[in-house]
Amino acid sequence: MGVLALGNGPTSPSFTASDFVVFKSIAEQSAFALYNAIIYSEANEKKRLDHDLEIARDIQRILLPSEAPVVPGFEISGINIPARHVSGDYFDYITVDDDRLGVAIADVSGKGVPASIIMAICRSVLRSQATGNSSPADVLQKVNRQLYPDIKEDMFISMAYVVLDHARGSVVLSRAGHDAPILFDHAARTVTPVKPPGMVVGIDSGSVFDRITGDFALSLKRDDCLLLYTDGVTEALDAIGDEFGVDRMLECIRTSAPEGAPAIITRVIDELRSFVGTQPQNDDITLIAIRKT
Repeated sequence: MGVLALGNGPTSPSFTASDFVVFKSIAEQSAFALYNAIIYSEANEKKRLDHDLEIARDIQRILLPSEAPVVPGFEISGINIPARHVSGDYFDYITVDDDRLGVAIADVSGKGVPASIIMAICRSVLRSQATGNSSPADVLQKVNRQLYPDIKEDMFISMAYVVLDHARGSVVLSRAGHDAPILFDHAARTVTPVKPPGMVVGIDSGSVFDRITGDFALSLKRDDCLLLYTDGVTEALDAIGDEFGVDRMLECIRTSAPEGAPAIITRVIDELRSFVGTQPQNDDITLIAIRKT
């Protein structure tokens, strides 16, 4: 809003109707000029913010794995698709020791920059605690104790952490309130959620978290698969507001798992994109598939 103030000298003739037409024209042109200047300024600010977010996205890409590691006895494939410039989802492959590899997936409450900052902190803490520790539950308990004092009351992190022992062929899982991983049994052609108890990171100092979060051994036979995922997959919405859901994902796993870990990721993403159509992505999407070879 602006004001055009006009002064008429004591000896000047009164303003005429034509004068007011001129004044109105000046006011309108000034308004357009000011509006354009504001829009230009806001556009420049948005351009700067977008540039900063692109840099943040590039940094986050460095923090997330660019490719899956080669592990004797296992085939691994993973993907992260942010809903915005940066993601609040996290996945990682961590060398525990010469015989073991840690596979982590996490989902920070919320989206965008705040969630991505917590994700980066979580990554650092997890990596510092995972090296040399073969117990996924112990790792998550230490991560929770370290992060709890620094996480705001309205934020939390759901996590699942798996340790693959390629020397013995064993798999141990611990779950911190995360969506239940899906186990594909190749011989029986069944898909089953794996639900060891656990609570999310950041809402308890450790007294309850440590008591209910434990190690869960999985018996994976040749060609069995384990899928870790975030709720951006199952809660994706189509044009009428229906969710993709767990059942559709289970069917994707059942039909694609015999072809290997990368095939599971490809099938789920393809089916998801076909389901949502032109609807915008409303949450970060992360998937990790592990096949016993």
